Amino acid sequence: MQRSPAFAARSVGSGGGVMKAEALVGRSVTVAVPATVANLGAGYDVLGLALEMTNELTVQVTGVSASGKGTVTYGASGEGAEELAANRTNMALDAIYRGLSIAGVTGADALDLAVTAVNTIPLSRGLGSSAAAIVGGLFAGAALAGTAAGASGASGACFESFSDPLTDKLFAAADEIEGHPDNVAAAIFGGCVASGRANGVLTARIIHVPHDAIPVVLIPDVRFETSDMRAALPKAVSIEDAVHNASRLALGITALEAGEVSGFAILSDDRIHQPYRIKKYSALPQLFAAALNAGATSACLAGSGSSVLAIVDDERGDDGIAAVIAALDTAATATGVGGHAEQIEVDQEGVRILRSVGVK
Repeated sequence: MQRSPAFAARSVGSGGGVMKAEALVGRSVTVAVPATVANLGAGYDVLGLALEMTNELTVQVTGVSASGKGTVTYGASGEGAEELAANRTNMALDAIYRGLSIAGVTGADALDLAVTAVNTIPLSRGLGSSAAAIVGGLFAGAALAGTAAGASGASGACFESFSDPLTDKLFAAADEIEGHPDNVAAAIFGGCVASGRANGVLTARIIHVPHDAIPVVLIPDVRFETSDMRAALPKAVSIEDAVHNASRLALGITALEAGEVSGFAILSDDRIHQPYRIKKYSALPQLFAAALNAGATSACLAGSGSSVLAIVDDERGDDGIAAVIAALDTAATATGVGGHAEQIEVDQEGVRILRSVGVK
């Protein structure tokens, strides 16, 4: 993967080697993964923004199964805990084993694991819960192999310390599992990220987020499945709409790089997916209008919904931010989608190690 200069300058790890599964018994690691908002309007399947709402995943290696197929003891608390499977159909659990293998652990499938998830990212709200599960699993597995610089006993160590080749492999695996790179790229690298394939190579670029850009997120009670919302999209769009979105993407990113909060307003002017998803989410225009009329710079659908992301210019102060939150809460009640709005800061770190035991 090609990185922005800022990211490349921070990549200092040396990577991992081949390791037998038995060597990992007794090790444990806890990683945190941020929520993410994909698209940001015109950046459909391209842009992602990480937010300071995190899931934590703790993985302990308890033994090696003689059968060659490890068992998993799983417990979860918080958002969606009662809905998550306790076997490898749970994408986080399957991703742990894949991360171990990618990091060079031989016989990884034989490892017995004790896994605990503490989730604050709600399911089916457009806040990247599946990306968090995938990225958390992959990077926890890789961290258990000791391939993150400074992982032993580390607190807050970010995975920017991975060697470039390993990060590339984990990013590629996350993209393959998720089916699109926008959420997983933001979950891995933090901040605002553009991602896609350039000459067949999976690529990501960090985009500057102005310090004055304050995210406010409405998290409704209603849910939308990503598959249903993707099914609402046409298989082809007009050349006029394609050009429109391309121009908004280029102009919006350029504005953000120049430190202009208005870049988010440019990006929010989408013709590729939001107009079609409104047919399934009739409250969306009213929610957008509520945020904008209260003084938000922009409003867009978070991923495929149901959450709405509004950006408020910090120049409006605390009262201005509170006004947008109140307006979204009122509109959510009026439209029947329920839920609540809150200010959530941009997460600049991405996936990171919180704690580890026995990792060298």
